[in-house]
Amino acid sequence: MLTVIVNEQSGNGAGGKALAGIRAILEERKIPHRICVTSGPAAATAIADEAVGRGENEIVCIGGDGTIFEVVNGIAGRFARLYFVPCGTGNDFVRTLKLPKDPLQAFRAQLDGEPRRIDTGRLNEYYFLNVSGSGFDVEVLRQAARFKKLGKGLLPYLLGIFAALRKFRPLPVEMTLDGRTEKREVTIFSVGNGRYFGGGMKAVPHAEIDDGLFDVVVADRLGRPAILKLLSKFIQGEHTALPQVHEWRARELTVRCPGMTVDIDGELIPMDEARYQLLPGALEIMCPK
Repeated sequence: MLTVIVNEQSGNGAGGKALAGIRAILEERKIPHRICVTSGPAAATAIADEAVGRGENEIVCIGGDGTIFEVVNGIAGRFARLYFVPCGTGNDFVRTLKLPKDPLQAFRAQLDGEPRRIDTGRLNEYYFLNVSGSGFDVEVLRQAARFKKLGKGLLPYLLGIFAALRKFRPLPVEMTLDGRTEKREVTIFSVGNGRYFGGGMKAVPHAEIDDGLFDVVVADRLGRPAILKLLSKFIQGEHTALPQVHEWRARELTVRCPGMTVDIDGELIPMDEARYQLLPGALEIMCPK
């Protein structure tokens, strides 16, 4: 039995448009399923929790990164197999999987594919699959939300960048990584299980979703001209070659900064301390052969 969780509002209505096609594919293949439409924030978490609790551990996510985030937190560390129907604004996590861009083709490729175990990140009480962090990129997300109705992909985020340049101030953080603690002012810190952020920017270019480690990328305090230079390379993942950018790998990481807001797969959550832990092979997904 497949539990199909659909956010009809994702991608300015793309999730709702994809639902009929997904239902037709499942009926054509005679795959038992039930359709669950989300009713608002955190609804996908509740649906996934109920489904796995009943032993329905195959779940289809129709939506974007936010829907995936909610479903992963509904599973809450228990075994499940996920299928993705990318219908969001950014669709950043599925870029790592190299699925077809068309939602229906992506779903067919997974149905005909093979299982793969991947890592899951944990941040305090939350679980995530892709990228988390704080700094200038969080301010970009705040500003980009104002522009999402103008289009998909990079456009809202590029507009958000120029709005964020006027507001951002560096973060004074205390960071503990592999038992070493240091204080520094940062423009961005990114903790990646996946690679992409903001509609296709390669925030953590060397991350792998099944290697048992986070990739951690930290940019030191930068002025506005240097931030623009950083971002010009950030999109293609070339920023890690800059002397002001540092790259580490770790299974655990703690970042302390009173009053910070942390991005977790596109969700913005205020916290004073971010405790990261990598859970190797905690989730099963379907990938194209």
